[in-house]
This record gives sequence, C-alpha cells and structure tokens, in this order.
Amino acid sequence: MGIIAASRLRARARNPMFDNAVAYYRLDETTGDAIDLVNGYNGTLSGNISRNGEYYTFDAQNELVEIPDENDFSFTDGSGSNTDFVIKTEVIFDDFVPQNRAWLVSKRRFMTSGFQEWQFIYFQDKLGFFIWDSSSNSFDITTEFIPTIGQKYIIGVTLNGTSISLFIDGVIKQTENLPLGFTFFNGSSVVKLGDETFATNLNLIGKLKETVIIKGSGWTQQNITDNYNGGAGITY
Repeated sequence: MGIIAASRLRARARNPMFDNAVAYYRLDETTGDAIDLVNGYNGTLSGNISRNGEYYTFDAQNELVEIPDENDFSFTDGSGSNTDFVIKTEVIFDDFVPQNRAWLVSKRRFMTSGFQEWQFIYFQDKLGFFIWDSSSNSFDITTEFIPTIGQKYIIGVTLNGTSISLFIDGVIKQTENLPLGFTFFNGSSVVKLGDETFATNLNLIGKLKETVIIKGSGWTQQNITDNYNGGAGITY
C-alpha cells in the first residue's frame, strides 16, 4: 500500500467525532514539546513536569504547557458569529492546592484587555467553564464535582448552537443557554494546560492526558458516551 493510500485509510479510520478537531494532545511524550497531532500547534513546557509516556504530571506552581495563540482556539467564525466547540481532557487529581482549585485548559490573562477568552477549571468542588465577550462580560456554567484523589476522570465542555454543556465520565451534568446576543471574543492570549499564571495557586496537582479542542461542531450525549467508552476513552 502506498503512502497516500495508507494516509487515507488512517483518515477514514479516525472516529468522526474528531473530524473538526483543531488540536489534539495525547501528552504521551517523554521528551521535547507537547505534540499536537492535528495542526502542529505544539506546546512548550515550563517547570519540572514529569512525563511517563502516558500522563503529564504537574505538582507545583508554574508548571504548565503553553501553546501559542491561534484563531482555531477562539470560538468565532471570523464574521461575528459563535462556533460550536468541544474542550475535553482526562485528569487525575493527586492533591488540591489550598484554595481548592486547578486551571485545566485556559485561554486568558486576568483583567487584561484583549486577553480574556475562556477557561475550563476545577474550583471549590465544582467543574466550571467561563467565556468572555469583547466587552469583557463573562458567561459561566458550573456543576458540582468532588473528585476522588487518584481516580481518572474524562471531563469536558461543549457548545451546540446556544446550549452549552459540561460532562463528566460520559454523562452531561449541566446544560445552560447562552444569553441572547452573547458573542465570544477572539483575543490573543496563549492556551495553557495545567496552570494559569495571573495568580498563585491556580495549578493542577495531578495528571493530564488526551486533551482535545474541536471547533465547528459540538458533541451530543451519544458522542460523549462513545468517547467515554466505559472509562477507557476513545482517542484521535
């Protein structure tokens, strides 16, 4: 089989729920960058992150993966309209910082014009997603989430039209409707995994793997169930 034919076979074999993925990080490297399998939006590591070929382990402040700004990470279509999206990651909490919070995947800088976009976080026994418009107004959705130390969770957020949902381990836990006329902001902040640096004690103490950003389509409950796959997860 030729190289082109083999490439097409791999493309057909990929689960269609990832067809609109703009970035996919397996986080299974042991050296070098955090590799994006879709567009080459690779991330650089800061701090002493340990890697065992399956997980990235974060255990201190200012340990993070930083990914440069791309329009693909802003959930607008370039013509003033929102786009559907998915942000999904797999996490194990090894401990909690004193404020009981961890910034998992985010694209913002605190109170800085042009930099506040969105953040997917754990805080005070809740899972939450916050997103901003161009006037620095924010919309958020949260659900109760009290993780067990050492247990893997497959978690994420998805937008379908005007309905935004948080999901945990294959189940939608909370759904809200966006406010009428609320349009997402396309800013210039970088994406960060594992920590945010605008304040102290926002860092994850735990492990990340299989982190995906999809733009242009959302996940249904069936997609979320399929991706969970009984706890095994389905990869790109």
